[in-house]
Amino acid sequence: MRTALRTSIVTAALAGAMLVPAAGSAFAAPAPRAVTSTKAAASQAKRVVINKHLVADMINSATETPAVKIFIVNEDGTTRPKALASLGRGHTEQSVQGTVFTLTKAETAEPVLTVFENGVTTSFPLPKGEAAAPAPSENGRYAGQAVYIGNGMVAVLRNRAEGPEAWIRAVGPQWKPGDDYMSRVLTVLDRQQTTDSAFGASFKLTKAETTAPVLVVTTDGVAKSYPLPKGKAGQTCAADAKIQDIGAGTTAELYMSSNGPKVVLRSSGSDTFWRTLDRDFPALNKSDGIIARIVNASGSKPVFEWQTQGGGTPLGRTSFPSLPKGCELNYKVTQEQTGAKPAPKPSSATTGVTTQTQAQTPVRAQTAVVPKGAVAAGAELPVETVADTDDSTTLAAGAGLVAIVAALGAGVLRRRRNHG
Repeated sequence: MRTALRTSIVTAALAGAMLVPAAGSAFAAPAPRAVTSTKAAASQAKRVVINKHLVADMINSATETPAVKIFIVNEDGTTRPKALASLGRGHTEQSVQGTVFTLTKAETAEPVLTVFENGVTTSFPLPKGEAAAPAPSENGRYAGQAVYIGNGMVAVLRNRAEGPEAWIRAVGPQWKPGDDYMSRVLTVLDRQQTTDSAFGASFKLTKAETTAPVLVVTTDGVAKSYPLPKGKAGQTCAADAKIQDIGAGTTAELYMSSNGPKVVLRSSGSDTFWRTLDRDFPALNKSDGIIARIVNASGSKPVFEWQTQGGGTPLGRTSFPSLPKGCELNYKVTQEQTGAKPAPKPSSATTGVTTQTQAQTPVRAQTAVVPKGAVAAGAELPVETVADTDDSTTLAAGAGLVAIVAALGAGVLRRRRNHG
């Protein structure tokens, strides 16, 4: 009996030793290898605070051309990873949410970021770098035929590889032909958005699908036409704007194109828009005082929601216009989940097969399942999953030794009964 007991104790100790992975093998990570690089280290970006919702990372050095990236600051102070706007020598101006970002003096060694917001321009100098001397030409990306359309605006008309475009820019009432027109962008009309308005005038790009589009500008009920240069015909994938009164003296213009939904918010009595919502910026910040957001912005059927009144006023909801027939979205559609669907009940013919499959599932496959529902918050992955190791052989050997221990224990009990 003593021999059997000693054997069982030794076997149990051996089983326990095999079931516990060695500290050196389970938790020791291989020593990192030194990696050498022949590339020059990139300059560290200079971050400046534009306002409480925006920051800019600016780079410029002897080895790198000037570059600016604008990021949104969340309510909790964190910065969204995706840039709201990006500027460089090849793209010096961008208008987002009513704010115009311009990289001025981009060809010099000391460029300056200017931010135009609420009628005020603020400047942020970039670090000093190397000057460049790009030669402006009429073949540039933003160059075109500039025509004065009234109210201090010009329309820069283009029809090249990008298709027909009408860039509406604010130049002031003193502008005359031959003057510089690379100023603040109010809006852009193309085959993705054919209508808009600014400074008391409405714009419509007509015949956009033909080789000879025409810009129509209507001011105080009087319409004037401005033909664009001739180009190639193409399909127009933009729906007519849908106007929605959302209260509090605010209207929402809903647009739908192949680029996705877009909402332009305007205050009553204002000639320019207040905010713009799209797939990259689908909702207003809490500090804006009202609720306005695009639900399911990257889905096939986005919805606009708003709430401008308190006191338990329900949310307003409206759909976006439909795309013209034959047009498709140019991004991957990702539907938002509105609720978990119940799992289908197994049929009587497959119940037995399902039970057998679950019974034969390996132990390792079961340990990788994370609980759902109320217990999910406290769920932890097993050691095998976290460490990404494979101890299936050790587990099998340990299980066999435990079975031996159990059998020996049962034999000892029988011998005790027999001796008793």
